[in-house]
Amino acid sequence: MHPTREELAALREELQALIASRKVVVMGVGNDLRGDDGVGVLLAERLEDRVPVKVFVAFDLPEDYAVKAADLRPELVLILDAADFGGEPGQVRLIRAQDIPPTPGVTHRPSLEMVAHFLELDAGADTWVVGVQPDMTRVGLGDEMGEPVRRTVDALEEMLAELLGAAGGG
Repeated sequence: MHPTREELAALREELQALIASRKVVVMGVGNDLRGDDGVGVLLAERLEDRVPVKVFVAFDLPEDYAVKAADLRPELVLILDAADFGGEPGQVRLIRAQDIPPTPGVTHRPSLEMVAHFLELDAGADTWVVGVQPDMTRVGLGDEMGEPVRRTVDALEEMLAELLGAAGGG
């Protein structure tokens, strides 16, 4: 069952090292009408009022928020999103955004790799995706978010609220 304690502990260490003493912007991406694909949006909505960093709820239009994020001159942009990396539903991975290949048919028009490239060039921001494996049978229009992904949202909310709160303003 995911996320496991071991996965969360490893992710916490990775995120803590990335976030430490850096100006951070968070961007939640996905389509909240498509079940598990809405994980990034739900997580960003929950974090908005809990953390002292700027959180954009970008839905499936990350390109519309890339300029706004770059204007804040962050050192790190964390993108929260569903990511199909072949794992079990609810499993989570930290992925360098520039390493994500362009994927036709995703809910966001340009790939996150392109958005990350823009953020790097325009703001000098390091861009990473906190990717949650969706249940690919739960990403259709009108589907409900599955329990494994909801558990991951709950765990990530608490972890990110703590880590981003410790990081200070952004």
